[in-house]
Amino acid sequence: MKKFFTILALMLFMASFNVNAQERDEFWLEYDNGEFLTDIGLLSGEPIYWGNMFTPSQLASFNGYQLTQVKIWDHTPYNGYLIIYQDNSTTGPLDMVYTQQYSVAGTNDWTEIKLDTPVVLDVTKNLWITFNNTDGQFTIPAADDCGDANSRWISEDGREWSDASTVGMPPFTWLIRGLISNDGVSVVELGAENAQIHPNPATSVLNVSANNILNVSIFDLTGREVGRHEAMGNEVAIDVAGYQSGLYLVRIETEAGIIVKKVAIQ
Repeated sequence: MKKFFTILALMLFMASFNVNAQERDEFWLEYDNGEFLTDIGLLSGEPIYWGNMFTPSQLASFNGYQLTQVKIWDHTPYNGYLIIYQDNSTTGPLDMVYTQQYSVAGTNDWTEIKLDTPVVLDVTKNLWITFNNTDGQFTIPAADDCGDANSRWISEDGREWSDASTVGMPPFTWLIRGLISNDGVSVVELGAENAQIHPNPATSVLNVSANNILNVSIFDLTGREVGRHEAMGNEVAIDVAGYQSGLYLVRIETEAGIIVKKVAIQ
């Protein structure tokens, strides 16, 4: 990883991982102390990825909960993608389960992002809440270091990840929080039981079917949108012959809601 980061300010403070109760059935996962310190980004202004990881030991009490919302400190205007992973990797996120586009306007406050489709927690796996930017510069909002390396993951390409303190910058903690709930809207309630993709694996054409499809987007495992297809009806045939082999997420927007499914392309 290149070591071309710009740091706008620096202070030292020790915090800790917290699970803050808002109501009996909702909790915020967080590491930060809530105080914005600085923005970080590549000197080139190119896209960058950052995120926090929560371990099975931190999630053990939340079996049956869903991630329904995230929030991030909004200090610099830009557009990007929220990308959620669940896996057992300890070197960086691998198994993407959800992605959603978002934007911030530079309000110097928290911006809340409600997930179109809640993500059911697998408490046996790490939960990665990550972001990237598609434009803008100095996009990573940081607080003082809480002392936990899982609060400061960073990547230039969304594939190779590092502890930010090992790539030429003092340690920070990213201002990222996730709301988990045990009464969120389920995927079934959005009509996912009627959605199908076939064949899976796909080689040349991917057929998507669901009630009243509006559009279909395909994302690679870094959260990058690699295809978008508008539709009006119940069937969409997508040419995937030019796609690289690997796993992808298919995001199906219907009149009833959002459905996200995983597909392999060979």
